[in-house]
Amino acid sequence: MMSVTNAFKKALALAELGLPVFPCAASKRPTCPHGFQDASRDVGAVRALWRAHPGPLVGVPTGKATGIFVVDVDTAKHDTAADWLKRHTQDLPETRSHRTQSGGLHLLFKHRSGMRNTQAKLALGVDTRGDGGYVLWWPAVIDHGHHNAPLAELPAWLAEALMPPPPETRPTVQRPRTPEAAKAKIEGIVGTVAAAREGQRNSLAYWGACRLAELVKQTVITQGDAVALAVEAARQAGLPTKEAHRTVASAFRGQQ
Repeated sequence: MMSVTNAFKKALALAELGLPVFPCAASKRPTCPHGFQDASRDVGAVRALWRAHPGPLVGVPTGKATGIFVVDVDTAKHDTAADWLKRHTQDLPETRSHRTQSGGLHLLFKHRSGMRNTQAKLALGVDTRGDGGYVLWWPAVIDHGHHNAPLAELPAWLAEALMPPPPETRPTVQRPRTPEAAKAKIEGIVGTVAAAREGQRNSLAYWGACRLAELVKQTVITQGDAVALAVEAARQAGLPTKEAHRTVASAFRGQQ
């Protein structure tokens, strides 16, 4: 772990480059009272921060404050994160990346308006940091494993996966009038999810589970059957089993 003195020196250098910084403890928590909101690119203010609230790590706000959006891929702790990165490597543009202390990876992109923090929305172990968040600036601590390319635009498919259409914009499923109509409705929902293209899988899996949950409320289908169909459709679309279960469970909770 870096000493407080070395962290302070690195923080000053980053501030001089125009990056707002603030001190963090070894626990990764901010040491200053207002967290990332205390971040500053003013050298004098940075000196005062470290003097009053010393910390061995350097934090940097994400989102509008810096124009940085970060995808945190914790490959060291989660196989699902490693699988996600392997599946999407060819779809990710060259951009700046930082190796983390635990062996994970931060992928840095240009921030896009409206992008906030998420946890495990893309996959278990894949979090994001945008407006209202911060990351530790690992190049201040670790000298290797970093790629200093310019920040790339956030890929459209990734933004879409993180910002699905609001649930209220989706039409409510009308109760089918006959068993045949019910069967056709269910098959239509399941088929739409199963045929989802990359970049649509999470949002359509959530949508389909919501629609099936509505049919459960209408006693058209049992919840057990609806969950099983929703998970299987998400798996056919290409989502890992755990991710499919998590997305479907989230949708059903939202319909309660």
